[in-house]
Amino acid sequence: MAVALFDLDGTLLDTVPLITLCFQRMFRKYGNYDISQEAVHEMFGPGESIIFRREFGDLWETVLADYLDCYAKGHDQLAVEPWMMEILKGLRAKGFPLAIITNKERDTTQLTLDHVHLSSYFDVIVTAQDVEHPKPYPDGILKALKTLGATRDEAIFIGDTMNDRDAAKASNVKFVQALWYVPSSKWPRDPAWTVACSPNDLRDVLASHFEAWGDQ
Repeated sequence: MAVALFDLDGTLLDTVPLITLCFQRMFRKYGNYDISQEAVHEMFGPGESIIFRREFGDLWETVLADYLDCYAKGHDQLAVEPWMMEILKGLRAKGFPLAIITNKERDTTQLTLDHVHLSSYFDVIVTAQDVEHPKPYPDGILKALKTLGATRDEAIFIGDTMNDRDAAKASNVKFVQALWYVPSSKWPRDPAWTVACSPNDLRDVLASHFEAWGDQ
């Protein structure tokens, strides 16, 4: 049975601006300095608590609580794009197994999924706290495949970052880079992996993947 695996932030919905804003506020408030968007993005990988432990030491629990408050309040501005909901509903209607592989921790993952009513669309949700080594390691993808009873050949992983690409490569799973939230000027030139720059691109990639396995 062919399966589709999705990253969450920057793929299923555009949470990266909110996450970046809240990180910047924490560094301004507790570190007394401004941090650029690029510097925040370079920290992405481990879960929030690990980053704050590393950056703020004994203050990390206070920083994390403040960050979660900032993140939760910002959800009023978040929504899944109608075209993404259409794709997910179509896949579920046909009974295709779906999973999320994210480097968010459980509380922030559940907060986001509950707010946008996405949990019911996914059979498996793997967070940074559910594996020993989150992306770019393969642990999350392999855990999802084992739970779903799927092979690597049957899977496709859609994500926006190089952590996603590296996790897919380490898992020997086909990778599709999601670029619908990325400015066109930053789209890769002649990439060595599949890219989807628009909703139609994603529809075409998913249709090809599932048809190849005779599931349509």
